[in-house]
Amino acid sequence: MTNYSLFQVSGKVQVVTNSSINNGISGYTKLSPTEKGGIVTYSDTTTSEGIFFQPDDFVGYSHVQGVYPINKNEWNEKTLLFFVSTFRKSAGGRFDYANKFNRNIAKVMNISLPSNENGKINYNLMEAYIRAIEKKVIKNVVDWKDAVIAKTKEVVKQ
Repeated sequence: MTNYSLFQVSGKVQVVTNSSINNGISGYTKLSPTEKGGIVTYSDTTTSEGIFFQPDDFVGYSHVQGVYPINKNEWNEKTLLFFVSTFRKSAGGRFDYANKFNRNIAKVMNISLPSNENGKINYNLMEAYIRAIEKKVIKNVVDWKDAVIAKTKEVVKQ
């Protein structure tokens, strides 16, 4: 399939490519999704910068690999976002376009996740951590917006 026939401005289905920006989304298509959302994607032809969580169904471009959760009952958006951050951390800085991050490397890469007292993955901790980060980011945005409003009021007074 050519890019011309794949990418369509009026399409609504995301096309995930080898991009390391915009969550890997390079455009949209009218085609039906080829992959279900709720997975982690990465490119096996570039650096490790293109590791993303894909919440929505999408069309996967060539060389886009998926990491599919084995136990879907335990994994959710928050825990997969935590996984993405640790996956990126494990792979970060080790690859470039000459020494490419690929499926064979990803399969054997050690990724550290928190465990509970039974030695099982601590999904609750991962979810709580991501929620705390989200709250902190929201607070920072609110504080910034409050400062902008205060500065605007000050300027208007003058």
